[in-house]
Amino acid sequence: MSPGATTQDLLALPSSAAPSTAAPSTASPSTAAPSTASGPGGVDMAALLDDVRDDHVAAPAEDVPGLREVVADAQADGYDVSFVVIPKALPKFTQYRDIATELQGEVGGTVIVLGPNSMGSASPDFSRFQQEKATENVRLANPPQAARQLWDQMTAPALNWTVISIILILVVVAGAVIARLGSRRRAARGGEPGVEDASTSAAGPGTHDLSRDLP
Repeated sequence: MSPGATTQDLLALPSSAAPSTAAPSTASPSTAAPSTASGPGGVDMAALLDDVRDDHVAAPAEDVPGLREVVADAQADGYDVSFVVIPKALPKFTQYRDIATELQGEVGGTVIVLGPNSMGSASPDFSRFQQEKATENVRLANPPQAARQLWDQMTAPALNWTVISIILILVVVAGAVIARLGSRRRAARGGEPGVEDASTSAAGPGTHDLSRDLP
C-alpha cells in the first residue's frame, strides 16, 4: 500500500464543490477532463489497482501489517495472493467477487476482497468450490485474522474425490468378480456326474446281490 494512502480514499464520491459564479465554460466535450473510474459499489478501481500492485495489499493502514504477513507466508509456499479490504459495506454481496475478478485480471494470482458484510475471491489456482468452502465460519470483524483463516482453509489439503471414486469402483468390481467365481465353483461341484451315485451304490466286500438267487 502506498505511504499515506487510506482505503477511504478508494471510494469514488460525487463532487460537493460550491457553484461557481464564473462565466459558463465554452470548452468542447472532447477537451473535458475524464471522470474518476469507478467499479462495483462506487469503488475506485484505478486506485485499488495501484495499491495492490504496490505490495499486494489495499486496506486501511491498521490492517496492512497483518495482511502483509499472510501475503509473505503465501509467497513462501509458492502462491501469489493479494488482499483488498473495503471498509464500507457494499449493497450486494456479489460485488466483492466482481471486484476480485476485475483486479485478478490485471494483477494475476489469487485476489481476495474482504468487507464488513461479505467477501469475494478470484483465483486460477483454486476451484470455485475450494474458494467458497474456505469462507465458512470466517469472521470479518478483524480483516487480518479473516485473511489468515480464509487462506489457511483455502490451502488446506483436500480429499481427491476422483481418486476415491476410482478406488470404490475397483473395490465393487473386485467384489463382484470374486462372488461370481465362487458361485461358478459351487455350481461345478454340485453338477459333477457320478459323485452321488458312486457314494450310495458302492458295495462293501463280501456282499451278494440276492436278487440273482430269486426264482
